[in-house]
Amino acid sequence: MNTIKPILAVLAMSVAVAAGAQTLKMEPQVAGITTYEASTAVNLVVVKPEIKLDNLDPSIFTVNTNGTERNVLSVYPCDSRGAFNPEGEYIALGLEKAAGRGLGLSINAGVWREEYSVKVGLKKGKVLKVGKQKYTAIECETDKALKDFVSEADYFNKGTFTGKNTGKSGEVTLTYAAYEPWSLKGDGKANPLIIWLHGGGEGGLDVSITLLGNEVVSLIRPQIQSHFTTEGGAGGAYVLSVQCPTMWMGTSKGFGHGDYPSLYANVLKDCIDNYVNEHPDVDPKRIYLGGCSNGGYMTMHMLIRNPKYFAAAYPTCEAYMDQYISDNEIKALSEENIWIVQSYDDTTVDPKTHCIPTFQRLVKAGAKNVWMSMFENVQGMDNPGQRLMGHFSWCYLFNDAVSHSQEQSEGDVKPSNDGGGSVAPQGHANIFEWMNAQVLTDPEVTNPRW
Repeated sequence: MNTIKPILAVLAMSVAVAAGAQTLKMEPQVAGITTYEASTAVNLVVVKPEIKLDNLDPSIFTVNTNGTERNVLSVYPCDSRGAFNPEGEYIALGLEKAAGRGLGLSINAGVWREEYSVKVGLKKGKVLKVGKQKYTAIECETDKALKDFVSEADYFNKGTFTGKNTGKSGEVTLTYAAYEPWSLKGDGKANPLIIWLHGGGEGGLDVSITLLGNEVVSLIRPQIQSHFTTEGGAGGAYVLSVQCPTMWMGTSKGFGHGDYPSLYANVLKDCIDNYVNEHPDVDPKRIYLGGCSNGGYMTMHMLIRNPKYFAAAYPTCEAYMDQYISDNEIKALSEENIWIVQSYDDTTVDPKTHCIPTFQRLVKAGAKNVWMSMFENVQGMDNPGQRLMGHFSWCYLFNDAVSHSQEQSEGDVKPSNDGGGSVAPQGHANIFEWMNAQVLTDPEVTNPRW
């Protein structure tokens, strides 16, 4: 009996310790998505604890996203969308940016992948105190993507437009997102409009994919917005990003490179017309069209089909094969304002069969305001020293690093990572300042508001 009593005493003590070792349950709510030049990253996690917390020390929390341990920089009370609210029932955990891929949601067949794990816990040996209660563990985990995520896409108004297919019967619906800053909507002045057409991997029915898949949201950030001015002299521009269900390069004959009209040629033009007509503060003389790869193809396609409609175009790694552009079309294009962007080491869209011969033919045809930035390769700027795929030349555009053009000649191209060339088009510092300066003056343009 003498040996049993000490054992019972130890067991009683263990039960008492276990009773005080509480586990706090939290429910994952949303993730905050930040878009970078080559990927997205989850840099914010919003959770709902079962009780209101009054100890928000970031040093005691651990967060694991998609198998990667993250450094927690901040913890604060918030609403269900992560906005600071001292009385909020939720808490947001701000995470330090981590190097490497796989930190953000990825795209699969035009939709966000569902698999993405998030786990919130306490560091070993740390205790979370809430009043007189002490918690030594947190139960908070999910292996599914938090679809209702927070991102810069929230600054865009979303909509759809339905119109007829081109080259076959039936109708098709486009989705779009529009950035319309209040500072411009209420100024009573005419405002420039920047249009972006997505690449081959961002088609579908969720326009957030077009905005976040290629850092299109950089177009609404202050650095790029500051290059644009309104009729009244204020800074900024509207941004319209349009998404088709599949690829802009789809035709009634299958996948095309310019040999047949895009299925979406008419509906896209109608969508743009409709948007401009519904927004009388958009300046029809200052509509700027661009896109990457598949969207660069569509940019060229729209210029050919709608001469003198767009004040300027900025096709990037454009996939419209030069062999399908006729001499008459080259002559018409030579009168447009165009700035092409590409990397010489692009193995997805070969510049030697696409933009380079087109640029040389345009110069030969007498083009005065057609330019081409040709980079040697794609060097990352978010993570200096990181070399990206040669096809990712849109990274230079969205990093506001396109500043020079090749010589306007039919001679050899000299790729340069110093802005893309050696010539400052019209003396402007970068592609966006050049774009801002382009205004239609031809009264015969096909814009319905003229």
